[in-house]
Amino acid sequence: MMKHNAKDSTKRANVPGLDVNATTFENYVIRNVVSLSENFQDQEIVNTGRHCLEDWLEIYSHSYCGLIFQMEMMKISTEDRCVLANIIRPYNNLTLCLEDLSNGFSCYYPNPTIQELFLTIHSKFFINCTTEKIPFEDAPQGLVIALTLIPVSIIPVLVYLVVFKSKV
Repeated sequence: MMKHNAKDSTKRANVPGLDVNATTFENYVIRNVVSLSENFQDQEIVNTGRHCLEDWLEIYSHSYCGLIFQMEMMKISTEDRCVLANIIRPYNNLTLCLEDLSNGFSCYYPNPTIQELFLTIHSKFFINCTTEKIPFEDAPQGLVIALTLIPVSIIPVLVYLVVFKSKV
């Protein structure tokens, strides 16, 4: 949970063993997420010898990033959670937070721990967002006939033009 600190009027994470100013953390994430390139694919080459602290990653990904996301989602009604425009910012913040935590705990991103958190979040907040599959309808018969006959009727004309030009 976040609590409002009267002294410095900033939000702080209320997680045992974690005293992080949310604004400072957001600024840290913004400063350190330099590139959105596909460098993540070269992680094993770039980061040889890294030892992932997966237990810590799991604890803090749920208790910090997940908690912040949960608080942001509670501000959005359940009906509005299925509208991408309403959830894109909290979802992006969650992604950036998890990526930063993964890097901080020397883990690759994405990883199985983070994927499990995303599955949990999706099953909790977006379970009712399934879209109804609209069955494909057949095109009107007149349109199908027209679109079939036009190219077929052009072929003899093209053959005639080729034969006529080759005789000359």
